[in-house]
Amino acid sequence: MHTITPAVAADAAAIHDIQMRAFAEEGRLSENLQIPPLTEDVAAIELHIRTQTVLTARDGERIIGSARGIVEGAVCTIRGVSVEPSYQGQGIGALLLRAIEQAHPGVERFVLTTNTLVPGNVSFYERRGYQVTELASYTDRIVLAHMVKAVSAQRT
Repeated sequence: MHTITPAVAADAAAIHDIQMRAFAEEGRLSENLQIPPLTEDVAAIELHIRTQTVLTARDGERIIGSARGIVEGAVCTIRGVSVEPSYQGQGIGALLLRAIEQAHPGVERFVLTTNTLVPGNVSFYERRGYQVTELASYTDRIVLAHMVKAVSAQRT
């Protein structure tokens, strides 16, 4: 049974390790290891744990994934959705995404950016109500999909 719990500062290193493994394939496909998830350090994750919403997915006591919600005004930016590679495909990313959304009932919309080079990234979020609002070149090879999910209409 997988549980979702808020992260504590002591979880930052484990979250970082999983993020590095989870985004390694994206770096390989992008032919660029300088993408933000692979250049972020443990201190940045610790800061998010102290100041924003960081949730972990656990298998028993072991952290197997994480996601972040960074709120500015009425918008929550989803960042760092990452799952230990050996646990991918089991619905853990969807559980984390839903938990971040539920943790922010006061926002009007959720936004995120995902790399279109990774098979299934865009469709994963589309199945959960997100829509592509813009495609933007990050490098000659990387095209990012900016996605949004409006929630105000669901509350009426």
